[in-house]
Amino acid sequence: MKTILKIVLLGLFAAVIFLPSEQFPSWAYWSLFVCMFIVLIIYYYTSYWVSAADVLSTDSDPIKFSVFAGKVPPLSSEDLVRGRLVVTDTEVRLYQRPNRKSSNIRAREVWKVAISSLDGFTLGRVIGMRNGLILSLTQGDEARFAIFFMKKRKADLITALGWDDIQSK
Repeated sequence: MKTILKIVLLGLFAAVIFLPSEQFPSWAYWSLFVCMFIVLIIYYYTSYWVSAADVLSTDSDPIKFSVFAGKVPPLSSEDLVRGRLVVTDTEVRLYQRPNRKSSNIRAREVWKVAISSLDGFTLGRVIGMRNGLILSLTQGDEARFAIFFMKKRKADLITALGWDDIQSK
């Protein structure tokens, strides 16, 4: 599926670049851009999106908080690890879409930390111009997650972690 979407996206891009816009009606030419945008959204969804239902099909722990996030890797040359950040009763976990569709697994756990080993969290810039969540760990480390609407979800995260507002900044 992803390969087909890549080919369609490449074909639409080539059509926009190499076909002369004067030979087509303007609505047809500009509709190629709309089609390219729609195919790009479908490609992103099929490549990275992990829903809460996907996580529940993999893990039976009840979810107290869930948000789509991108974990910032330790090396700046690597890409974000996109998936679903989940808070359960005892842990904070990140689930990612598996690479292969051959199995029935819809999400796989790629990172986790116990809530007891968190010192607190802050909201702010995590990489470049992206805002998100910074988890402070007891070992002095931190985990950064790019999350688009995290400021609106701060109270939900505090409740899910079982903290009062003192531990968050």
